[in-house]
Amino acid sequence: MDPAARVRISPSALKYPGYEFRTDRLKATILLSGATAFATIVLIPFVVESFAATLSFIASALFCLSFYLYGVLSGLRKDRPVTERKTLIGFLIAAVPIISAFFIFFEEFNFTRDWYKPIMLSSFTILFLSNMMFLSLSVASYRREEKTTQDQFLGIPVTVIIPAYNEEKSIGPCIEAVLEAEYPNKEIIVVDDGSTDSTYEVASRYAKRGVMVLRKANGGKASALNHGMLFASGDVIVSVDADSIITRDTFKNLLAPFKDPKVLGVAGNVRVVNPVNWLTKNQALEYITQLNIVRRATSYFGVVQVMPGPLSAFRKKEAFTLGRYDRITLTEDFDLTVKLLKTGGVIQAPAGAFAYTEAPAKLSSLYRQRLRWYRGNLQVLLRHSDAFRVARYGFLTYLVFPLMVIQQIIIPLLGIAAIPAAIIIILNGGIAYVLKLFGVFTILQLLLSITALDMEKEDVRLAVYAPFAVAGYKHILDMIAFKAVVDILLLRRRPKWTSAEKVGLEAVTRA
Repeated sequence: MDPAARVRISPSALKYPGYEFRTDRLKATILLSGATAFATIVLIPFVVESFAATLSFIASALFCLSFYLYGVLSGLRKDRPVTERKTLIGFLIAAVPIISAFFIFFEEFNFTRDWYKPIMLSSFTILFLSNMMFLSLSVASYRREEKTTQDQFLGIPVTVIIPAYNEEKSIGPCIEAVLEAEYPNKEIIVVDDGSTDSTYEVASRYAKRGVMVLRKANGGKASALNHGMLFASGDVIVSVDADSIITRDTFKNLLAPFKDPKVLGVAGNVRVVNPVNWLTKNQALEYITQLNIVRRATSYFGVVQVMPGPLSAFRKKEAFTLGRYDRITLTEDFDLTVKLLKTGGVIQAPAGAFAYTEAPAKLSSLYRQRLRWYRGNLQVLLRHSDAFRVARYGFLTYLVFPLMVIQQIIIPLLGIAAIPAAIIIILNGGIAYVLKLFGVFTILQLLLSITALDMEKEDVRLAVYAPFAVAGYKHILDMIAFKAVVDILLLRRRPKWTSAEKVGLEAVTRA
């Protein structure tokens, strides 16, 4: 039997009580952040030869931690409008890691001796500093929500749209979870996008419980969502993927930010429901310590990068004004997010709004999923390239798009370049340097992972996979991202949708 078939969601998963940033958790975060800073100061001189480069790295790390303190203090001033914060802060968050990485590269570079070592060093540096920056600033978002989680906004009518294509193994548990979610004024629409299996029949069983089930010819996820919006009566649209399952408190936490009229969209937090093997456990750690932390960090400025497909919400009126979802790109969720941000609207990512999704358990499935993500993200960057130069877009210009370039292009390219660099170093008798570099950054990444897992109230045992975020799993993702860069930016291909093979929520949640 496939190991995923033996996994089920704990009964408590659907009764998740919501996030509470308690004082004891804040103290733990302070201690862990302090340990990370201390470890950085102590360990970096072992892998950086130049004194100037050492000072640069340590200064950058302390700069990142200063944002942590800034976040703790400013998060208490939740009455200050998010749109009034200076874009310079957002720009520095994106700029400091890359400036520091390239300064270290050129400072350490010596064409006549070991010229390949700085390639590995800069690759690890930009990844670590970026993660540290995101984690530090994400605390600010938690602090702001500390006193607002109890003041949840439940009055706005919502329509939940579940697009589905050949999801007979998942659609039932997904609908069940949405029905059981606590929210007084919700409408549920399932859109069968021309499935060739029994998705429509399974979904139709819930019609007697008030679920509207629509059927249309296959046209893709964006088409299915747009079709469902035509029948939506709610003021806010909530999108839930058919292969995802939400908690009882998800809607209350997800919709609370809409009490602020400036908020046009809200991003949910996605977690892996099937950590059954090496691949899915690495994804589980990645979702928590990277994807969700980045959302929380950018949420502080009200400019979350992507409202994810498994769980997101947005105002229907504004979405119709902007043309709803577009089928031009492979990542319709990122495209809609950018369109909303271009209007000057705020997009946030509140704690406690969770969706559990089935992660690909096979490398081939992960490849198809991430290739679609990375290709689609680059398509959106090209389509909205004006955001790189139009200052009036504010944080979109100075923070969101620079971060996407770092994540989608610079980090993967440096990661790919680090592989032959490591081979050359080893062939020249430098295996001790490679092991030392890997060891230092593994310790630092481990500390960051433990901090993020503790802050997210997740099982800290997942941190044992932190080394693979430095080498191994990271480079698998880097190679997929590199192919996306070649396909979209160099060859200008028009890629097709690629889907991942999954066993379905019925198997994953089976007792």
